[in-house]
Order: sequence, then structure tokens, then C-alpha cells
Amino acid sequence: MAIWQFRLIFLPEKILLGKYDVLPLSITEDLAEDFSWWSDIQPPAGFEEQINLILPTMASWSTRQRMWGQEDRDDAHVLYVDESRIKVKEIAFRIDASAISPELVHRICILARQLGCVLMTPEYEILAPYESMVLAAVHHSTAKKYIDDPVTTLRSLGQPEVQERFNKQLKDCEPERPRETDFRRKSNLRVVIEWGLVVLAATVIWAYYHFGVR
Repeated sequence: MAIWQFRLIFLPEKILLGKYDVLPLSITEDLAEDFSWWSDIQPPAGFEEQINLILPTMASWSTRQRMWGQEDRDDAHVLYVDESRIKVKEIAFRIDASAISPELVHRICILARQLGCVLMTPEYEILAPYESMVLAAVHHSTAKKYIDDPVTTLRSLGQPEVQERFNKQLKDCEPERPRETDFRRKSNLRVVIEWGLVVLAATVIWAYYHFGVR
């Protein structure tokens, strides 16, 4: 995922409420990443046709996924448990923070409500599928801050935090990782290169302001 993209993962609201009395503001990373959200519930058959109306289809490099939109811009994907593409494993959209489309957000929210889902952000915050809430989250995200002021954003993150994000992206490249998804593996090399450049830039900025390196 490019640093200027804001990811929204669909989580079945019924399953989430089975773990909490009310919708939480956020969930833990372990729960977000390790729990199989769609193992006990599935979206209605043919729901992908609704995504066809939101973004144009894009060629998929895997038989276990479908893709829409344009990589590194606005895009979407549906991951399936196997090549039959019957049982869904993940539904997600990524919004290009350099060209935020309220209409796209509107349509994403409509789809989420139709599927009985809430939306999870990259920071594992839980959003009700309403345009105002999602747009506010995008505009306050690291992705949007990076677009507006990349140097200040990298400096505010701090070199250790950027390094941690890079390490997480690098970990996604490990083929033996059981929770790795096809979509994330698609652009492993590109993502690692992008985040490597971010780490390098952040390191220089961090050193400059902390040690007066010239």
C-alpha cells in the first residue's frame, strides 16, 4: 500500500458485535490481523457486481482475487479462500489521498451498509459507514498529511515509527507467513522500495533535527 493511500477493510458488523457489547472505537492489531472475519458469515452472492459500478475492473494476477480501479490510486480488491472464488476472505478499498473523491466514499459507504459491514482503518479504528465519518478520517490520516506536507509528516512520525512501518511491509513479503494475502504479496517489491525510500528520507530528517547533522 502506498503511503498516500488510505485503506478501508470491510468487517461484518454482526461478527464484531459478537466480540463487543457495542461497536468499539478501535480494535487491537492482533484481532484485526489474525481473526478470520468472514469464516462464519458471507456477503450475498454476486455482491461483486456492486463494486463493478464503483470502480472499473482491473486484471488480477491471482486466481484467488478480483481487483478494481488503479493500483496506487483508488482501488479495491476481494480475496477468496481458494480459486473457486466462492468464499470471501477479505473485502477492501484504498482511497487515493491526493485526489479524495466524495462520490467514491459515498458509494463505498452504501456498499458497506448493504453488506452489513463497518469499516476498519489502517490504525485499526472502526468507522460506521457514513460519508462524513469516513471523509473526516481520510482528511486526518497520515496519507493525507503526507500529501499536504511530506517532510513534516515524516518528521512527525519519527524515524523509529517509520522503520516499524517499513518492517511490517517487509514482513508481508515472507511467503511462509500464514496470514499473508495475495493482494499484499502482489506489489511486495514495489512496496518495500517505496517504504525503503520513506525510511531513508525519514532517517535523514530525524538525524538533522535531533543531532544537527548537516
